[in-house]
Amino acid sequence: MKKASLKQLSVIEMPYGDLNWGPDPEHIKPGIFSDIQLWKKYRELDDYKLCGIYGKANVPYDVEEIVYDPFPGEEVYLTLTRQLSDAVHKHLSSNNALLLTGGYCKDAVAVCGGIQRAIGSDKKVAIIYLDAHSDMSTPALTHTGILGGMDLATVLGFDMDDWRKTAGLNVPFDDHYVLLSDFREAEVDDDGALTIVQKSNITWLKSDEFEDEAKWKDTVNSLAEQVDAIYLHIDADVLNRKHVPNAACVASGGPSIETVMRNIRIVMETGKVLVYGTYGFYFDTDIPGQDSLTLSGLRVVSAGLDSWKEMPV
Repeated sequence: MKKASLKQLSVIEMPYGDLNWGPDPEHIKPGIFSDIQLWKKYRELDDYKLCGIYGKANVPYDVEEIVYDPFPGEEVYLTLTRQLSDAVHKHLSSNNALLLTGGYCKDAVAVCGGIQRAIGSDKKVAIIYLDAHSDMSTPALTHTGILGGMDLATVLGFDMDDWRKTAGLNVPFDDHYVLLSDFREAEVDDDGALTIVQKSNITWLKSDEFEDEAKWKDTVNSLAEQVDAIYLHIDADVLNRKHVPNAACVASGGPSIETVMRNIRIVMETGKVLVYGTYGFYFDTDIPGQDSLTLSGLRVVSAGLDSWKEMPV
């Protein structure tokens, strides 16, 4: 794939929550639990529009909101996966750069499926995954029962083939082309996934390496040279808690917003980013701090768009 200047940005907004979705953490009940959580209160998506951040890329843009539309008898998480994959495929097939807002990490399965459907399974696609967690757990390993902690494992073909195939991701992504950072939750075993990460081919940059600008730049640029396109995935909880006080799965420690914004810009400067996914910047709970979380979302999205000048086509 060649590089070209951004000419059009598509934004997909996912207004549905996923709190408590997943398998039974006691390993007794079969299947995956998911329900409809339409969070239509005033939220970060409204502030994104109010502040005009989708225009930060300085190209025309369109916005699509996912509206739940199930097939008869279809599980909620599979419905939204199918719909999001369809939307990703549609926008990428028009050679638009693509931004995801409003959703959560579980949406990575649909995003990767949509990417593969649009550009083909023969293309080498890197995932740069900024998260305090690895999201490499499986239904057999989990002791939390959090579906959003299993998406990367699903994308890479470690488990949950039905979920992956619903997304249209027929060929799992290659773990040689995954950069995970800072994954500081490894200190507490990360829902049983630490061993999987250590045995995989994933490149894992720990917290101190994430902070090291030269190390980050060298690693990102080396990866970019090996692939056709990059999916840049950012979970809000990669940030230090002071920036995300009401996020659902906050890990202790973590980088500053300035470091995360800097590292996002470094990835964008490769010219290889095809899809930019920003997740976990809204939680419909009674925990205070949503204004701070929204501000972090504004800054993270804006930093990416402002430095996104080229994309693969």
